[in-house]
Amino acid sequence: MNTQEILQLLDDHDISYQVFSHPAVYTSEEADKYLKDKDFAKCKNVFIKSRNGKNYYLLMLPENKKVDWKKAQSELLSSSLTFATEAELEEKLQVKTGAVSPFSLLNDQSNKIPLIVDQAAMEENNLVGVHPNDNTKTISLTWIDLARILSSYGHLFEERSL
Repeated sequence: MNTQEILQLLDDHDISYQVFSHPAVYTSEEADKYLKDKDFAKCKNVFIKSRNGKNYYLLMLPENKKVDWKKAQSELLSSSLTFATEAELEEKLQVKTGAVSPFSLLNDQSNKIPLIVDQAAMEENNLVGVHPNDNTKTISLTWIDLARILSSYGHLFEERSL
């Protein structure tokens, strides 16, 4: 889905949101230059997989938190996790590195990739900022509405302590 389709989807579901335009950003640090004064949880998205490649996950973490691999393995009941490759990111979610977003899951036709959100990110603010599959824009919406949209397309939205 592109930005216009995502905005239409939000409108169709009567979801309140704000759109912020900015230059292209590829990291949460770059986004902070343009969004630091905005009032929403600022997160980074990490696309990972089980080492055998059978399971993929999109993690949302507070922007300054690193992946705790041992804790993630325990939470996701996986013996070994690693970053997905750029090729896998493009194949599974049709996005390039640096532009992955929870809305990228809407491009996953298999509906097998869950969004795993770190509890600390959800506790930071009732609102979250996410890219609408375009890294020149950020949409602010509630966590509940983000979960509702993804769930309506069959995607699992899980809150975990990562």
